[in-house]
Amino acid sequence: MLLQRLVEFADASGEVVPPFYARKAVRWLLDLHPDGTVAGPLTDTADPSDRARKYGVARLVPSVTRTVGIAPALAVDNPEYVLGWIGEGSNPERAPKQHAAFKELIYAWDKHVGDPRGPAHAIAEFYRHQRDASVDQPPGWGRGDLVAFRVAGTVACTSEAAIGYWATVAAARKGSGAVGLCLVCARVQPLLKTIPQQIPSRWLPGTLKNASLVSVNEAVHGYELKKSLVHTPICTGCALKFTSALTTLLSDPNHSVAYSGQNTRLAWWIVGGADYDPMGALEQPNDADVPQLLAAVRGGSHTELDDTSAFCTVTVAGNSARVVVRGWVQMPLPQLKANIAAWLTDLEMVDAFTGAPTRIPLGHLTRVSGRWDTRKSVWKEFGASGEDRPHGAHRALLAAALLGRPLPPHLLTHVIHRIRADRRVDTARAALIRLILRRHPRIPAPDRKALMATLNPDHPSPAYLAGRIFAVLEDLQLANARAYNQSINTTFADRYFSRAITSPLSALVAGRRDARAWLKRLRRVRPKSAYFYEQRLDELFNQIADAGGIPAAVVVVEQAAFILGYHQQRAATTVERQQAKAASGAIDPDLDVDSDDTALDIDSSTDADTEGVPA
Repeated sequence: MLLQRLVEFADASGEVVPPFYARKAVRWLLDLHPDGTVAGPLTDTADPSDRARKYGVARLVPSVTRTVGIAPALAVDNPEYVLGWIGEGSNPERAPKQHAAFKELIYAWDKHVGDPRGPAHAIAEFYRHQRDASVDQPPGWGRGDLVAFRVAGTVACTSEAAIGYWATVAAARKGSGAVGLCLVCARVQPLLKTIPQQIPSRWLPGTLKNASLVSVNEAVHGYELKKSLVHTPICTGCALKFTSALTTLLSDPNHSVAYSGQNTRLAWWIVGGADYDPMGALEQPNDADVPQLLAAVRGGSHTELDDTSAFCTVTVAGNSARVVVRGWVQMPLPQLKANIAAWLTDLEMVDAFTGAPTRIPLGHLTRVSGRWDTRKSVWKEFGASGEDRPHGAHRALLAAALLGRPLPPHLLTHVIHRIRADRRVDTARAALIRLILRRHPRIPAPDRKALMATLNPDHPSPAYLAGRIFAVLEDLQLANARAYNQSINTTFADRYFSRAITSPLSALVAGRRDARAWLKRLRRVRPKSAYFYEQRLDELFNQIADAGGIPAAVVVVEQAAFILGYHQQRAATTVERQQAKAASGAIDPDLDVDSDDTALDIDSSTDADTEGVPA
């Protein structure tokens, strides 16, 4: 099914790729006159300042998979084949044989075509008169560069004569000699012995070699101890199409995604004619088009074209010279849109500064699962040393978004560990925690529903209430310091936050004891603020007592609830302060609204009690 959908994508793309051709960067062009004389030095088409031309101009050139044998391409190849040059890392004994094989292929092409005015004859004359020995080696050439002949202004390998002859040569190399039913297109066709082309290694995390999507190189790996494609009949056309299609998808940033340090790359496409970009809603979840998507899904309205279209996604990696397919899914397009709508709903989280619900881009969710660099105040880069980011985090988040799956439980444990070690809670991490909890298979549906994007004042969880109380105690201490224009060396949150996540009782008992002193000092200068905090704390402590009391120790899910309660209470307090400042309401309007208080981010140099949480 995967191969069939890739072939369908190739057929719908509109690009006509000649048999056994692939798009590759050609760095050097060797210009010849029609009589085979050299028209000038090698032309370097590479432009290091242009990413698209860093290694040369991309052209459709003859291409088949080479193993250990000598197998020249037609009218284009590396300098060892084309000119017999021996570069750094070359085998001095092998290079002359490669060059001789390349010339023999040119002579055979010239004899087959028999056109004295064609490119084959010009290149053959070039070699017959040994003009290859007079070509100067340009500075900076490498043995991996491609060199192509250009005769009278036309790249020789793109001529009709080259395309036709190369199809015959490549088919003889890769064909099995048998004719049978192709498993992909279900037509009787000449069958292959091996897949003629490979996926470039740069698109496959985990390997440094180009890799085949289908291969049976050892008898022990094949059915009935048969190697090659004996029991996997695939025709030439289908093999070329699905390899080309997968390469195109993996190399297109609009159809694939991967992050350094993550162990997979995901590609997606749609068959059936519909035009929809699923990653747009995932990477720009606050875009103006998102409400339309949510309304369409909730209203059950979709186009007829959606009904006949399917969304396909494949997750790949590399292992030696083989493509590892880690995931393959095909689903109706309306189901995909429903999954994305559910994702956007579960993803909502109140912003700690504005107090309005927002959604976090999927890429940033992956980023915040790693380490926060307190010295530089940035997230560790993907693939950087010490990033401490789960290898499968991005793949798990994509699967949750596109396929509606729950997130792995270990991700929740990891995020909580990073929050305790980094001592940083922000909107993105709170959103990630809520997302995991909303899809946790062991949390009852009513409890999952109670996990709102904004503060839920009726949430019955003692751990959630403990988080709210901790946020109020922290804010009380900061308000007290602001009232006296004082700085705090080690805040209540610095000292107790990491411990409070796992053991709320000891932290809140200490906080309530300290609150008496904070309230006493605050009453002297801002009695309204002191009254507000006292009332809020009494209300929350009564509420947690009715819910069973402050928990002494909590499991992972309750630790997550504590963090959510803490974050959402801080956001709610910020909104109350902003509203009171404008309307002179319940909170003293002279209190500052400090945006720096919207995320817990504590310098690791403080003497905070983290209970030995490893960094």
